[in-house]
Amino acid sequence: MDLNTVLAAVSLLLFVVLVAFFGFAVFHQQSVEPREPSGAELIEQHYAPGATIEQPTPYYVAPVPAAPDPLEISANLDRKILLGAGMLFAVFALVGGYFFTLFIVRADASTERWRDKVAYQHQLAQSVERGRNLYANLCFDCHGKTGLGSTDPSRKDLPGLPLNKAAFKYDNIKGDPVKLKATQDLITLTIERGRPKPPGTISMPAWSITEGGPLNDEQVQQLVSFIMYGSDADWADIVTVRLHSDGTEDGHLPLEPNPPKPPVLTGIELGKQLTLSNPTAACVTCHSFDPNTPSTLPQAPNLGHYGTEGPLNDENKARKAAGDADYLLHWIQNAPSIKPGIAMPAFSTSAGGSLSDEQIKAIIEYLQSLK
Repeated sequence: MDLNTVLAAVSLLLFVVLVAFFGFAVFHQQSVEPREPSGAELIEQHYAPGATIEQPTPYYVAPVPAAPDPLEISANLDRKILLGAGMLFAVFALVGGYFFTLFIVRADASTERWRDKVAYQHQLAQSVERGRNLYANLCFDCHGKTGLGSTDPSRKDLPGLPLNKAAFKYDNIKGDPVKLKATQDLITLTIERGRPKPPGTISMPAWSITEGGPLNDEQVQQLVSFIMYGSDADWADIVTVRLHSDGTEDGHLPLEPNPPKPPVLTGIELGKQLTLSNPTAACVTCHSFDPNTPSTLPQAPNLGHYGTEGPLNDENKARKAAGDADYLLHWIQNAPSIKPGIAMPAFSTSAGGSLSDEQIKAIIEYLQSLK
């Protein structure tokens, strides 16, 4: 609880007690002090034993009140005054302490007031908690139970990159403002815009509502807060959050990640993926597919218009003229066997390469689509 709130509550309570005390003191003092004679005291009429109302034996007595000891009254009044003064001083001290902590005491050497620092920490804790809940519902299947993603040793099938890592932790980078801002911007933009990947692999979707996703700016920042400020205990609670969320599996969300499967590519799309981004058969290592850009390897022909200009070398032209419909298949399968000394390696698995005949045919389909 905020210390200022405690001080204010105690000050108010003590002030109420002080007012009640003074009210009691005034009332009690009036009850013990003798009344000033007014000359109009009631004279009581008494009747002697055995007298009747017809034959009264009247005598009149003026009641004489017992006079309290003046010294005792004075001593009691002095004690009450001292006690009341002490309580009044305590009220002023508490009010002074309240304003002292409100305007003077700082949480640290910065310009932030202590009260503002406490409010910020409370807001940050709320943001981390909400970011954790968003992660448990939206990011769990790709990045895993504890945010390790593709580095999780127990789940090699997770497509998401690791988020729970030292390079993203605020405590590890807070000493470098430039790196801190760059890291925060990187995480924010990645969540907002997603991370496209080549066909045949799983891309991260855009999550920001401005990019067609479901999250507003505040929710995006909550995810950023969870990634940068979340503790090990927060990451460990991911499964617990899913356990207490409505779902279709025993009344809660599944407790094991179920990553989306990459689309099955065929034909031109498969050929394009193999040609441009497959690490073991990327043709762009040597060839250019942009008619206006030369190939990386000077002796490798530009394939940007292969569909209308191919074949491009004498060996393939001769095979095509001889009626070999699969001249390009044979070339890609094992070019060195057709032209010894060529830099192009054999790609067919039968010749020690990494591609099946079906994959090579998909590459050929893609090349023939380049007009």
